[in-house]
Amino acid sequence: LSVDPDRISYVLDPESNLSETASNLGPALNNLASSRGWEWNGVIGEMPTQEFMTQTLQREHGMFLYCGHGGGEKFFSRSQVEEIMTSRNDGVRGCRPPVVLMGCSSGKLQSVNCPKENLTSQVHSIYYEPEGIALSYLIAGAPCVVGNLWDVTDRDIDRYCLTLIEDFVKGQVDSLAKCVAEARRACKLRYIVGSAPICYGVPLKCSSR
Repeated sequence: LSVDPDRISYVLDPESNLSETASNLGPALNNLASSRGWEWNGVIGEMPTQEFMTQTLQREHGMFLYCGHGGGEKFFSRSQVEEIMTSRNDGVRGCRPPVVLMGCSSGKLQSVNCPKENLTSQVHSIYYEPEGIALSYLIAGAPCVVGNLWDVTDRDIDRYCLTLIEDFVKGQVDSLAKCVAEARRACKLRYIVGSAPICYGVPLKCSSR
């Protein structure tokens, strides 16, 4: 499986309250794409339309990048993501590109009936299977989802995100999974913020290699 570097779409700061993320990553991503002659589709500082999201998530050999709060559920809910699964008539799951979610706890999976606080009781309760936005994208057909296991700081995760994308599209690392591991070098808090991202799914490479 591979990603065409000319088919990357992104959403930055859709709630318009992470101004540094928008002002830093926006120009950086634009410069990265223009320097290679790629035309990336991006939405910055505003909520993307449902049409934008649907087209992005159904695009073959593309990639979707999100930088904002959480996993972007405020503009595209888990139920909307899972509806993409049945959008095709050939039996193939509708969500085609890998998804990179750089918001706080975007890759965290948790049971809906599990207590938020750690209890010291020896009683073993029965909990539902853990779930989260990352699993919704995988269920819908995404071959790979990158997300954060816990909350992160915006400046450090922005540095991480840019390094991750640069390494991947320039073909400096063999696969997206390896990029996830090696991009932590860009973080000041390598073992706190840099260790939060996790990769679910199958190995992917960039076709620019």
